[in-house]
Amino acid sequence: MKTYDDPELQAIAVKLASDDPGIRRVGVLDLVDSGEPEAVELLLIALRDDDTAVRQEAAKVVDEFEAEDMADALIAALSDQDEVVRNAAAHALADLKDPAVAEPLLEALENSTDGFVVAGILRALKPLRHPESQRPALKRLGEDDPQVRREAVGLLGWLKQTENLPALVETAQRDNDPEVRRAATGALVYASPQQVGQALIGLLTDDHWQVRCEAANSIGKLDHQAAVPALMAATRDELWQVREKAVDALGKLGSVQAIPVLGECARDAMSNLRKAAIGALGTIGHSDGLPFVQTAMDDPDPDVRKLARWAMSKLDNAA
Repeated sequence: MKTYDDPELQAIAVKLASDDPGIRRVGVLDLVDSGEPEAVELLLIALRDDDTAVRQEAAKVVDEFEAEDMADALIAALSDQDEVVRNAAAHALADLKDPAVAEPLLEALENSTDGFVVAGILRALKPLRHPESQRPALKRLGEDDPQVRREAVGLLGWLKQTENLPALVETAQRDNDPEVRRAATGALVYASPQQVGQALIGLLTDDHWQVRCEAANSIGKLDHQAAVPALMAATRDELWQVREKAVDALGKLGSVQAIPVLGECARDAMSNLRKAAIGALGTIGHSDGLPFVQTAMDDPDPDVRKLARWAMSKLDNAA
């Protein structure tokens, strides 16, 4: 065991060398308060401990230390036999957000075939927005593991490169996993309506309701006015969650054309949809919505009545 000049660090080193895993866990917790640069060496030892609980504890506190020193150990921990350790390492890598870790992450990504490891690295690369991560992310869209494809989509969305849009649209339209399609649909919001508007309109009729919800949400963010008729049709979707997102989007688009449809939604049996409709009418702020808002003033749901009062104030100001 290495000897440390700092008495506190030496005491921690002794704990980490104990035969008792409970004492070693305490040593890991003591490392967080030490403040010594050499504490990183001891944390790396803890990340390789024979006891799962010790490794778990080390992975949980790793974000308290310098990112550049910890990246390699965390990447190695992504392959740990214990799922809790792997998850903790993946979250810690994602939380580092230090450009210094980009190169070791990219190197590990190039050499890894383990789906969990690849997904964790892609997630960690996302907030770094490193330009060299674009190529491996595009490559991973072809992986069999949907978790990997989902993280690759997320990374490409954060990079916000126009040349990646065709791949994202293709994934949103054709991937066989609905969660991957949903993620790709949400990732399109960095584009312009001219680039992805028609694709998003088509996704309003996707087989999976979460993709339809995401499409409506993305259309609202992009202010795609040409999508108003399709959104109006989506307010009659079989699932209220999709109808609610379509109503929200129509409000964001300020669609006066949609006011009669929103008025129908304001009388829906589902209170969440009534709230969304009244909120949209208030956001649009056109006098044509007044009868529907007035009716909602007597709604049995207090949240709807509260929104109706707010919407009425918006209509009064518009007048």
